[in-house]
Amino acid sequence: MAGENSRQPPPPVTLQDAMAEIRRLQTKVASVESRKADKEVENDENEIIDSQSLAQAL
Repeated sequence: MAGENSRQPPPPVTLQDAMAEIRRLQTKVASVESRKADKEVENDENEIIDSQSLAQAL
C-alpha cells in the first residue's frame, strides 16, 4: 500500500496553458479538415475526368 502514494501529482495547468493547447489543437483540426477537403475535391475532379473519358469511349 505504501507504493500507491509514491507517484507525484502532475504540475498544475494554468488557464493560459489550457487555452494555448486548445488553440494548438484547433489549428491542427483545421489543417486536417483542409487537407481532407482538398483530397475530396481532387477525387471529385478525377471522377469527372474518368466519367468524361468513359462517355467519350461510348
